[in-house]
Amino acid sequence: MLLEEERTYNHNVSFPKMQHCIYRESMYSPHEVWIPVFTGMTNSMGVVLCLITLLFATHTFAQHAPTLQPPKPDSTIKVERKVQRSAIKELQADVEGLLKSRDFTNAHIGISIISADNGESLYRENDKKNFIPASTLKLFTTAAALDFLGKDFRYYTRVYLDGTTSANGEFNGNIIIRGVGDPTWNSYFNTDAEEIFERWMLKFDSLGISSIKGNIIGDDSYFDNQRYAAGWMWDDMMYPYSAQVNALTADDNCADISVMPGMIAGEPAKIVVKQENRYVRIINNVTTINSNETTDITPYRDPNSNVIELRGRIPLAGKADRAPFQLSVTVDNPTQYVLHLFKQALENHKIRFRGAALSVDDWNERINYTQLEPVCQYVSPPLLNIISVINKHSHNLCAESLLKTLGKEYSGTGSFTKGVEYVTKFLTKYGIQTEDISLVDGSGLSRLNYCTPYQQTQLLWAMHRGDCHNEFASSLAVPGEPGTLRNRAIGTLAEKRIKAKTGSMNGVCTMAGYATTRDNETLCFSVMINNFTVPESVARNLQDLICMRLASFSRK
Repeated sequence: MLLEEERTYNHNVSFPKMQHCIYRESMYSPHEVWIPVFTGMTNSMGVVLCLITLLFATHTFAQHAPTLQPPKPDSTIKVERKVQRSAIKELQADVEGLLKSRDFTNAHIGISIISADNGESLYRENDKKNFIPASTLKLFTTAAALDFLGKDFRYYTRVYLDGTTSANGEFNGNIIIRGVGDPTWNSYFNTDAEEIFERWMLKFDSLGISSIKGNIIGDDSYFDNQRYAAGWMWDDMMYPYSAQVNALTADDNCADISVMPGMIAGEPAKIVVKQENRYVRIINNVTTINSNETTDITPYRDPNSNVIELRGRIPLAGKADRAPFQLSVTVDNPTQYVLHLFKQALENHKIRFRGAALSVDDWNERINYTQLEPVCQYVSPPLLNIISVINKHSHNLCAESLLKTLGKEYSGTGSFTKGVEYVTKFLTKYGIQTEDISLVDGSGLSRLNYCTPYQQTQLLWAMHRGDCHNEFASSLAVPGEPGTLRNRAIGTLAEKRIKAKTGSMNGVCTMAGYATTRDNETLCFSVMINNFTVPESVARNLQDLICMRLASFSRK
């Protein structure tokens, strides 16, 4: 299960008592630094605490360090190289110390850290071994889309009228909604299907249409009919991160549901579906419980069905302003979902409809668009905005839509396979070895995806040297800001010096991006952890400590 959620960074560490101090010369200051040694902990925890103490101590001492006399001119280069080698060795030793934690003795860890200035490797650990990348795979998808499609690429969803309108306001003919894979009809882009259809209804009003005698046809042929990629888990299919990939998409292909408690314990809960429609049916098996208990609600939806059963319990509100419990459940057959929402918009505007809602496959007749003119359309935000949502919020449906769009725009086939083919071509174009890589989707949801930490840092390095460096780097998540790093590395040196993409599944925790050092040098890094059995928060803390160390790195 892919769990790309925002989680609270764990600051609640219980520190053991200090026993004594040892001396260590700081790489940041010529002063001696006294580091506390703690008892009652593992060796790995001691390394971590000593490292953190060193970072805070040297930050203070460096402000009062005396000015050193410069070396003789003929020895300057040799001294600088020696200092740099020493700093790199210390960085390597510190990272290796962090990896000695007992928590990860049974895990598979890969790390690649290189300089964005020249590609110099500063640290490597299993960097050319394959790992399941989870959502860090989105770096490949978004970089390829930016390169092939361009930052100003947009999706155009258009409505066509194939018929005529009589004097009494009746339209005789078919309404055709032509989808092109636009995944932006959702709250991440401050819009939704209801708002878009409202604009289209105003256009129908301006054309004098008061009734429709014909069909509504949803043309989703821009993509193929494979809505799930290979390796997606069957028991994930009801969750929003596993929504069906389709050329006609609305509201992330999900039904948004609010659950509120009843008036007294024992009563059924109250359930409201945001996109009120007859396409999904809710079976309510949620019971109201006492206010001191916890919420536990689980959705169930059988494949090829839009009957959603909610099971569980919800406590009495206790406070009048307590927010309802919110969840989203995927729908089956997004094309029909879009058409049903459109029909509902017609009803809301008192436009009578007599006909059927059909997909283009059910219509089974070729539509000649050269003979038709669009009467209204929706234009998506530019690609730059889309990849920002993908990389900051780890939006799976957007990533998969981009992958299929690559295939459609450059081969004529909007499929996972053709999209992967063009991502691979992009990687090859920039000298990244792809013989041993395995890509099957665009989001990283599949466990059949494999790549190496080195391939990820090579991608980051290539993008750093490219024309869209600033745009690509700005699309990544940043600690303390909206996105998957919102609650991580807060109040540390890494808070303002890290831009990264995260990834997580059961037993998988990955992170890749850019780190800015104390010298304002940019480093490309990838930390991939697979097959761990400790809580995921422990794996994330390890990544954050590595990021803190990179942010504090100095060659001087």
